[in-house]
Amino acid sequence: MGELVIAHVMTAQMVEDFVPSCLPKLREAVASMERNTRELHERVMGIRMLPVGTLFQKYTRTVYDIAQATGKQIRLELSGEETEIDKSMLELLGDPLTHLIRNAADHGIEAPEVRLAAGKPAEGVLKLKAFHRSGRIVIEGSDDGAGIDIEKVRSKAIERGLIGAEAQLNDEQLRMLIFEPGFSTQEEVSNLSGRGVGMDVVKRNVQQMNGTVSLVSEIGRGTTATIELPLTLAILEGLLARVGDRTLVLPLLSVVETVPLRDGQIVRLAERGEVVVIREDSIPLLRLSRFLGLTLETNAGAAEENSNRRLAVIVEAGRRKVGLVVDELLGQQQVVVKSLERNLRRIDGLMGATILGDGRVAPIVDVTSLGALDLFSLQVPVKNSQQVAPPAQSVRAASSKERNTGGTAHELV
Repeated sequence: MGELVIAHVMTAQMVEDFVPSCLPKLREAVASMERNTRELHERVMGIRMLPVGTLFQKYTRTVYDIAQATGKQIRLELSGEETEIDKSMLELLGDPLTHLIRNAADHGIEAPEVRLAAGKPAEGVLKLKAFHRSGRIVIEGSDDGAGIDIEKVRSKAIERGLIGAEAQLNDEQLRMLIFEPGFSTQEEVSNLSGRGVGMDVVKRNVQQMNGTVSLVSEIGRGTTATIELPLTLAILEGLLARVGDRTLVLPLLSVVETVPLRDGQIVRLAERGEVVVIREDSIPLLRLSRFLGLTLETNAGAAEENSNRRLAVIVEAGRRKVGLVVDELLGQQQVVVKSLERNLRRIDGLMGATILGDGRVAPIVDVTSLGALDLFSLQVPVKNSQQVAPPAQSVRAASSKERNTGGTAHELV
């Protein structure tokens, strides 16, 4: 901190008495401030990081109490307790994990006699695991219970009017219906469950932390709920990319590689989307210009020339890779994450925004949630670009946006 103060005083003095000959010394002083600021940031973040084991340990008692109340035999296994996470996020994780554990113990794990009849051990197992993946914190809660009956979920959803009787949903979409407010497949209300309260809290709290939640289940084998969260909500290393005349920030830890993109490499799948083949691996492409609602070049020659200069930034979106098409990479820098939900509203595909050095507001892409959105079809309409704000949007313009109620990416940028 002392070195930072010295560098600041030197910089302020040179700015006050600036002459062209001072420029080399000014650059050196700014570089010194940058080094000291980065070191201070790393130390402060080190203080903020806490092991998830401090939260995991309390669920041993929770599972014991549920087992006593239901007459079930349940064992909780913990792993990855040393995995560190931001203290503010650790506090927000308490409620979602509690609801997941209670739901798994009450809904998932069967009674001892039912398990024995199915050829399973009388004792059910709940597993809580934490680890890092692609620069994110992953927390998995799994059980070896009955699994989720998707037909039962479908009938309950139709009964409650959540979906139409003719709705065509895949298994994953049906399982995610349990996160809808008030949804429950329990026939009877107990002290633990049946009111349809809890799982919607899980999804809401996880989204509040710019995270995602997913479910994998197999009848008779059990269910696994996966929560993916960023390492911190405050500052991240970002890769700045240009799309049209807009600047976006991609979280650097999610970036796998960047490859030049030629039209000959792109394979179109019957208007259902585009993929690029890299080392025999077919990776779906998402043109960020469509996500932002930018109008493409009208001149065919210029469009072809621009397309041959485009890049595909390969990112890890959850368990799969996605190619994000950008026009140019502008470099990397640390960015401070500003909440959109607090100032505007939640926008799917974005985890927030940051203020660049020239005062412009740049959206920060949430590649995990972006990969889950249905944006890959070529039939997705491009948004009206006339509503897009000017590219040199200032902080004052961003502040005026707080009074708007728009919720699409192109309205922000």
